[in-house]
Amino acid sequence: MKITVKYFGIIADITQKKEEVFFAEGKAITLKYIKNRIEINYPKILVTNYSIAVNKKFLQNDIELKNDDIVAFLPPFAGG
Repeated sequence: MKITVKYFGIIADITQKKEEVFFAEGKAITLKYIKNRIEINYPKILVTNYSIAVNKKFLQNDIELKNDDIVAFLPPFAGG
């Protein structure tokens, strides 16, 4: 299974990446698992507000991800 994680704004600054790919052989990957991995790998994200979208849909609940899903970590939006 392949999950692409994309980073935007301050989140991309923290990770110093625009995207990375996670692979899992024969095991389910949940949104919570991805979120926990990102927080472990990039602890500065813990003090940053952000939203998560899966395939361009904002989510707050844990879901089981599917092969080729795209998870986006998005900074707070500013209006103007």
